[in-house]
Amino acid sequence: MEREILKLEEQIVAAILSSDVAVLDHVLHDQLVFVNHLGMTLSKKQDLAPHITGDLKITGLVASDLQLRVFGDTCVVLVTKDIRGSYLNQPFDSKLKFTRIWKSFDGNWKVIAASSVPVG
Repeated sequence: MEREILKLEEQIVAAILSSDVAVLDHVLHDQLVFVNHLGMTLSKKQDLAPHITGDLKITGLVASDLQLRVFGDTCVVLVTKDIRGSYLNQPFDSKLKFTRIWKSFDGNWKVIAASSVPVG
């Protein structure tokens, strides 16, 4: 199970770097709740929107300090990410701590909730 989640986490990183909306759409639950680093609560549609429009461009993403906790059919992932890119053509360089909650639905893992918090 942990190997499967780690592989999915790698897929998310690759999808974010390439704005691969199909992969992100597949791994995010339709009722996703995401609290971003600005404290805004976003739906799946709102989270995917800047990838679809091209407003968000991630040019670098380095993950560190990955931790997993499995609770039956649910897994909590904590990971720190150094992220570079631009949003609405404004460059940014951020260090964020992400919490992602994965839940298995008949063997198909989906992110049901996530949050990101600025670090340092």
